[in-house]
Amino acid sequence: YMGTYDCRVEEWLLNPTNTWYKRAEDLSGLTTVLVKKPDASLQVDATVANLTVPEQDHFHLDCNILSTTSQDSRFAVTWFIMKNKGRSGQTGHKNDEDREALLSVGQDFVFSREASPWEGRLRFQRLSAMFYRLTVLQAATSDAGNYSCHVEEWLPDPKGVWYKLTEDDSGLITVYVQDTGSSLQSVICSNDSLFYFVFFYPFPIFGILIITILLVRFKSRNSSKNSEGKNGVPLLWIKEPHLNYSPTCLEPPVLSIHPGTID
Repeated sequence: YMGTYDCRVEEWLLNPTNTWYKRAEDLSGLTTVLVKKPDASLQVDATVANLTVPEQDHFHLDCNILSTTSQDSRFAVTWFIMKNKGRSGQTGHKNDEDREALLSVGQDFVFSREASPWEGRLRFQRLSAMFYRLTVLQAATSDAGNYSCHVEEWLPDPKGVWYKLTEDDSGLITVYVQDTGSSLQSVICSNDSLFYFVFFYPFPIFGILIITILLVRFKSRNSSKNSEGKNGVPLLWIKEPHLNYSPTCLEPPVLSIHPGTID
């Protein structure tokens, strides 16, 4: 539709014999037509967020479109993870070499293949016409990083062909994944030697200890029985004499002998 236009005018008259003939013609001035794309007003939420999730849990990567150019707009959305974590504070001027795509959804809702580290762990939702969500399931420590979504706005031309008008990026979402693999249970189960030491070796050790205690008690009981006399009569033990006398007492001291042990 862009180009230079003019119009040509021909004047026709009817002669006495009722025949039309062209009397004159002329051209108009040139008119140049330039078709401009609408001024883009796409805006994606650039809020920076931090998420901390435990390992094997899930987390959401929201992509919220705040404003659009037209009601007829369609959007293509791609989620990225930044490979260079040293640039976590930057929200613009991102190069394709610095980030890896997780999932792409075209303006015609054609899905790309999931990236291998997240294959089978991604869930896409279109919560509204301008709100998209990607959920990462079973979070791993390798999922920690800086995420963002990239939005392309597409519009139809007068012929009904869709073209990309503009694009914008969201703010970074920094995800921290808490490592639960270092818990006591995981460490014990992952180490065969430690597993046997905790769950196997204590049982024979405790068994030997109990047997030893029982043997000692049994021997001590036998020893106490042997200390008694025959026929159950206890032996007589000579108790240290206890002398009760005074210088004025004329009677000799009395020696006391008691059965049993020495007091």
